[in-house]
Amino acid sequence: MEIKAYLKQPYPFYYKELKRVLLLLCFLAIASFTFTYLFEPFVVNVKEHKIDYIWIMVFHSVLPIPIAFIYFFLLNKSIKNIENWTLGKEFLHLAVLLFLIGIASFLIRDFIYTNPDNWSFRYLWEEIRNTFLVGILLLIIILPLNLQRLINKHSNDLKKISISKQYFNDLNANTQIVTSIKEENFNLNIQTFIYAKVDGNYLEIFYDDSSGYEKKLKRLALKEFLDQLKSYPFIFKTHRSYVVNLNAIESVSGNAQGYALYLKDYPQRTIPVSRSKIKEFNQVYTSLKKN
Repeated sequence: MEIKAYLKQPYPFYYKELKRVLLLLCFLAIASFTFTYLFEPFVVNVKEHKIDYIWIMVFHSVLPIPIAFIYFFLLNKSIKNIENWTLGKEFLHLAVLLFLIGIASFLIRDFIYTNPDNWSFRYLWEEIRNTFLVGILLLIIILPLNLQRLINKHSNDLKKISISKQYFNDLNANTQIVTSIKEENFNLNIQTFIYAKVDGNYLEIFYDDSSGYEKKLKRLALKEFLDQLKSYPFIFKTHRSYVVNLNAIESVSGNAQGYALYLKDYPQRTIPVSRSKIKEFNQVYTSLKKN
């Protein structure tokens, strides 16, 4: 149960910026080549080589670059809610990637070795095993260390501000929100507004009411919604998909993705504050506390 809970912890989705991913893959290829060249971790039978050993190391170091890039490109297309990314999903997808790289290494054996048993199950297993031996450092050491580093960093950032209940009374508690369709314009009660969330081409808007909460669905872009609430400094965009009323915050915790906001009388969902928004959130929230 503890392992299951650990794997469910939020983890950053690093694969949106494909140019940065490509640079990282090139760096890992250089590191892999250097490690193999210096330490020669695997048994080498030079008599079976069709090409010089140094070129074999180059092939095995460079081969993962196109495979991983294509995999992360497709992963980007399939993942819709990156705030739901967890350490377990990171483990799983990297393990699948290592498996694919192992298969690719097996498929190029005929170009590298003269061994007549190149297409045997033994060598398929050997290539997959060797790939995992190289990648195991990433899976069982670097990922947990990075998770803990991010949690510590964001928790330390959180200590710089003190969270307490905020009350901002505004005489003009209702404001009209204009949509692209005039008939769908509506009044927003700032006092009862909790948060808004992107849902495809729509915006889910949550209000506090006597029964708990109420949700309305409007055809409205998040940016258009936020632009009409500029006069309310406590309405804050915490994430590319979320806008929250800072009055509604009950508590805040730090995790690997940034912050998680817990809302008053609304335990059903936490609102993410992305890593890129932490500094701005701290500044805005602290300045509001002083007013």
